[in-house]
Amino acid sequence: MKFTDPIALLSHLLDRHEDGRAGARAYPDNDAFSSIVEADRFRKKLEEANRAGAVELRMDTGRRAGVVKFVRIADVARLYYFVKRTPSSQRSASALEDLFRRAELSVPFAERAREAAEAWSRNRRWAGIAPGDIGSLERALLLAQAIYRRQHVGLDYRTFSRRAVSDSKALERLEAAVTKVLRGVGADIPEGATPREALGALGLEKVPPPLLLSGPITFGASQPDVSFLGVPADAINTVGFSRTPEYVLVVENYTSFVRHVTEADPDRRGLVIYGGGYPSTGVQKAFGLIAGRFPDAIPFYHWSDIDPDGIWIFLTVERAFGRRLLPHLMTVDLAEKHGSKPDETAGRVAKAEGSVLFDLIAYLAKPGAKHLEQEELDPIIPRLYQSEWRAS
Repeated sequence: MKFTDPIALLSHLLDRHEDGRAGARAYPDNDAFSSIVEADRFRKKLEEANRAGAVELRMDTGRRAGVVKFVRIADVARLYYFVKRTPSSQRSASALEDLFRRAELSVPFAERAREAAEAWSRNRRWAGIAPGDIGSLERALLLAQAIYRRQHVGLDYRTFSRRAVSDSKALERLEAAVTKVLRGVGADIPEGATPREALGALGLEKVPPPLLLSGPITFGASQPDVSFLGVPADAINTVGFSRTPEYVLVVENYTSFVRHVTEADPDRRGLVIYGGGYPSTGVQKAFGLIAGRFPDAIPFYHWSDIDPDGIWIFLTVERAFGRRLLPHLMTVDLAEKHGSKPDETAGRVAKAEGSVLFDLIAYLAKPGAKHLEQEELDPIIPRLYQSEWRAS
C-alpha cells in the first residue's frame, strides 16, 4: 500500500503499531502525484512530522535522490500528538469504563466485554463490531445475557430484541457477536453452526418454521390427501394418527425429506418428519411429545449428513425424543464409498460414550475421514435398509 495523502500515511503507521507490527514502514506513491505542487505539499508535511521528532524519513538515492523512499516511526507518542489521534488502547479502556457504568453484566459477560476491548486496543474489530462502537457491544452483551438466562423462550427475534434492548432489529444486526458471546460463556451451541443456526438451536428464530410431517396422519375430521402436512411445532397435539406407523424417521435435509415421502414411502408406512437442520427448542419439544405417543416397539431413526454437524444434530434429536434413536443411511461404509474429503478443516466431532454412533464418531475424528451429504444417496425405507444391512 502506497500513499499520496501524508496524514493517511502517518495514520497507517499508527495502525500498524497498534496491530503489534514493530518497525513498520509506510511508502509514498511518488509516481501518483497529480502535480509538483501536490508532491511538494506531501513532502513538506512529512518533513514537519520529522522535525517534530515523530517519524524518520528515509530518502531515495541515485536518480531519485531527495525523494522520500519510506517513512517509519521515531517516537510513537509524538506521532499520536502530531496527527491528533488518541491511542486505541486509551479509547478502548475509556469505552470499557463507559460500558460498565451503563450496563449490568454478570462476570462471564463482563469478561467478554474485556475481550472486545483488548481487540479494540489493537484497532481490530471484535465479532464484526468496530473499535469504539460501544452501543453495539452493549446490545450484543445484553442480548446474549438475556438468552443465557432463558428470557427468549417463546419469543421471535424481533419481539425478544425489543424487550431485551429496546431495539427490534438489534439481534439481526448482531447475530455473530451474540453467538460469539454465548460460545464464550459455555452455551450449548453446535461448533459448525452459523450464527442464525446457533440461535435457532437455542430456540430463537425470526419466524418459527412449520413442522412438516408425512405418514398416517389425520388433521381435523379427515386424513390429509397431500404428501406432507405443515403445522406449528407447538400444535403437534392437534395432529392425529389413523394407525400406528411402522417407523418414525427424522430427515435433516428438505430435498431428502421430500424425496423420501414421495419416492420411498408413498404409502405412508412411516411417520417422516423434516428436521430442518439444527432443531429449535420448539421442534425439540414437539419431538418429545411425538415420542410419547408410540410404543417402544416402534423404531425411531434419524438421517443426517455424515459429518460433525450431522453427529451433533443426531444426538440433539435423540435427546429430544428421550428414547433410543437409530442412524439411517449413516455408516462408515457409506462415507467411504460415496463421500469425499472436506475442503476445509473439519469441526470438532461431538463425543457420546456408549452411543450407537460410536464407530462413526471415531471414524470422523480421524484425519482423512470422508464426509457425505445425504442428498448423494437415494432414499429408502429404514426398516428395509436395516434388514438388508444386517444380512450383508
